[in-house]
Amino acid sequence: MISGRALLCCMLLACSDKAASHAADASARIADAGDAGVASADAGSVDDAIMPQPPNEELAARMRHLLEAIQQNNPDLANDIVFPRDAFAAAKDVPDPQKAWEKRLSDRFRRAIDRTHKRTKGIEQAKFVSFEIGHAITQLTPKKKDFKKPLWRVKHSRINFTLDGKAKHIDVAEMTAWRGSWYVTRLR
Repeated sequence: MISGRALLCCMLLACSDKAASHAADASARIADAGDAGVASADAGSVDDAIMPQPPNEELAARMRHLLEAIQQNNPDLANDIVFPRDAFAAAKDVPDPQKAWEKRLSDRFRRAIDRTHKRTKGIEQAKFVSFEIGHAITQLTPKKKDFKKPLWRVKHSRINFTLDGKAKHIDVAEMTAWRGSWYVTRLR
């Protein structure tokens, strides 16, 4: 079985030609903009769809926040792991992305935290152990009424924790990368 880190490295190698092509296209667009595009080039120099970083301490810390949010049944504690509203608005091809974020992502995330808190007996005493990124990382194809950028998605990630000395986990149904960082788009 290949670890998440090994898989991510393999994908980076496999996607290097595609990434190089994407970077070259972006550079060409900036060069074509000329002096009038300097300000917009600086503001837009971050590639929204870059390959996400392998799991690291920063992601583990944000996943700890998610476990704390579930423990305390307080979704506000995990605001840093939810796919950002501005990113959703910039990447989603829907008539009212702000409203769609609220209904499709934020409300569902809040309900999932409440449901997970209620379903997991004793979750208040859980101790975070680790986070495992899912194994099938894929790049989304832009589509109408879906993401209009080729973002990265992974399903079936896990938060591992102990409860009364027993190993347990919480499934994270779906995560989407934005500007190189992973965010939860569907908890359960």
